[in-house]
Amino acid sequence: MPLLFKSYVFLGILVALVSSSCVNLKHIAEFSETSLEGIGQYEQLASSFHQRCEADCEQQSIRNLTIHDVTCNCTPDKKADSITTIIYKSISGYLFGLKTISASKLTRYQTQDLTDALTTGDFGPIKLNTDDVKAYSNISTVILRAFTDGYRRSKIKKYVSEAHEPLTQLVHFLRLNLAGNLNGKLEVQKSLLKNFYFDLVADEKLSVYERTKFAEDYFNSLKDIETKQEELKNFSKALESISEGHQVLYTHINNLTDDEVKTKLGALKNRWNSAMHTYFKTK
Repeated sequence: MPLLFKSYVFLGILVALVSSSCVNLKHIAEFSETSLEGIGQYEQLASSFHQRCEADCEQQSIRNLTIHDVTCNCTPDKKADSITTIIYKSISGYLFGLKTISASKLTRYQTQDLTDALTTGDFGPIKLNTDDVKAYSNISTVILRAFTDGYRRSKIKKYVSEAHEPLTQLVHFLRLNLAGNLNGKLEVQKSLLKNFYFDLVADEKLSVYERTKFAEDYFNSLKDIETKQEELKNFSKALESISEGHQVLYTHINNLTDDEVKTKLGALKNRWNSAMHTYFKTK
């Protein structure tokens, strides 16, 4: 084979290799960035298990007309918040890694966020089962391995595949405990609030002015609770979009650059913008 022909063959192979290693994964980077922004709203949520516990305790003291020696045992609720935050950080860490890999950018990641150990058990208002603990351990391993490897784009298929099952489990955990358990506590608080104010508003021994003020207090308190519930509902929608988006990546793992992947991720991004982004920006 002539030397010139060999040179052209080699050049053609080199160009092909370079082209394949520089595939355009901008749509995945954008999906990751949007997902990070969405799940990051966790840190802006106006309610938590600990806050609900203190609010319930305060309401009980008001009903009992007690202001001295009021003690509230909210330690289990603090633990529940701590566990929820650990799970949130693991999901956020994975999405950060996905963004970094798909954008071919080298950056640092605070790996100490993944060093907390979780164990199964009941922790106040939440419960950690074996699947939850295993999922957290597995996704932490995936992230740490990717960090060690330098977030190489050539490993994106492995990164997505290994993380899919634990990510799905952890997103489910967050949705269950925030839109489910925490929202349930807010629903109970609404019922207690209604029962408390009902007697006051209906008490004809009080003046019309007093009864009117109690009614106003009730509706203001109710609005505050329902605002928090709406916030949790919208955050749950963001989590759902993240889960659905990652399912698209996992399903099309061998053809991530296909237009179908780009279209589906784009649709999820638009739905997220309308469902939650506007809500938080206009609060």
